[in-house]
Amino acid sequence: MPFVGSVSFFATPSPDSTHVLVAISLSNAALTFARENDRFRAGYTITIGVKSGAESVRSIEAHENVVVASFKETTRTDESVLYEEIITLPPGRYDFAVAVRDDGSARTAEDGATLAVPTLGTSGLSTPVSFARAGMRTRLSTLPQVIANPTGGATFGRDSIVPFVVEAYGGESGPRLLQYIVRAENGRGLYRDSVTIPARGGLHAGVLNVPISRVGIGAMTLSVWTPRAADTTRAPFFVGFGADLPLASFEEMLSYLRWFAPIYRLQALKDTAAEYRPAAWAAFVREYTDPSGQSDALRDYFARLLEANTRFREETLPGWQTDRGKVMLGLGRPDQIYEQMGRGLNTQGRQQVWEYRRYSIVLTFYDQNGFGRWKLTTTSESDFMTAWRQRVQ
Repeated sequence: MPFVGSVSFFATPSPDSTHVLVAISLSNAALTFARENDRFRAGYTITIGVKSGAESVRSIEAHENVVVASFKETTRTDESVLYEEIITLPPGRYDFAVAVRDDGSARTAEDGATLAVPTLGTSGLSTPVSFARAGMRTRLSTLPQVIANPTGGATFGRDSIVPFVVEAYGGESGPRLLQYIVRAENGRGLYRDSVTIPARGGLHAGVLNVPISRVGIGAMTLSVWTPRAADTTRAPFFVGFGADLPLASFEEMLSYLRWFAPIYRLQALKDTAAEYRPAAWAAFVREYTDPSGQSDALRDYFARLLEANTRFREETLPGWQTDRGKVMLGLGRPDQIYEQMGRGLNTQGRQQVWEYRRYSIVLTFYDQNGFGRWKLTTTSESDFMTAWRQRVQ
């Protein structure tokens, strides 16, 4: 039962308490939907527990429903379901736990952490929050107006920025200067800038935008501080290649594209210096995108990669690395598939035949031992490579 969560801190009117924004996201595909007339409904339960030693400080259990209009929406794998809760706690250290349960099955997941709630209100900064939508508070007496992005994620080649909302407390009444830096997982600085946020009643609030073209791909940390102040607030985020793919380094992502483009084209990307990779990748995306928007070769390729992982996984290999997976990636879905019993010394056992009329080839896979390890015959391997080179050239 996969889910993603984030915790952020905002000031209240009193330094004796702090708002804790808990945001949780999960995908439709993680839930069990049932037809309800012309719609589909799924339920889930979220339990949040906050303890101080053996004492329970807060316990929340929420039952929620998701209703969609079509079966296709029930299979969405992006984290489109969002749950938020604001808990007000005294500053201190707590044991924090979250559990998510699919009401339509026995699937569940939980996670926990030590939560260090800071003292805010008279000074300091809120947590920078990656958001889908945000309103700016003008008084500390109101609750934060943020629809958070718990994954802190953005898609390289599609998004241009990662926006964060941040609040500053105390100090002068005029505009407030904030400085920030983005660091890679190894601590290396990737991008540094500053932003001025305006005074809004009893606090300062604004948005800082991290340009994806300047930070590239991978997991990163945003650190924000006020000049001449010791307080620094941080938030993790990452830039990947889409919600349907696991987060990967630039080199790892190029390995996914093994059957998408010519080897020399991928090698040129790999050899590009780190600071120039964002621009090189953007040019690569444009090269394979239809300006009319009617087709997107990269999107279709990644869709086939996911399908291959689902259908063709073998005992020791992910589906996209098997022979059937590489053919689907390299040539697309076949026009026809049929199975037959193999004959002859090298093709005993089951055979699976894929027909590609547009390439005028028929490819044969054999499962010689009956364990589901499908291999291309020698002739079919040669035919595949010839057709693949013609396609990518």
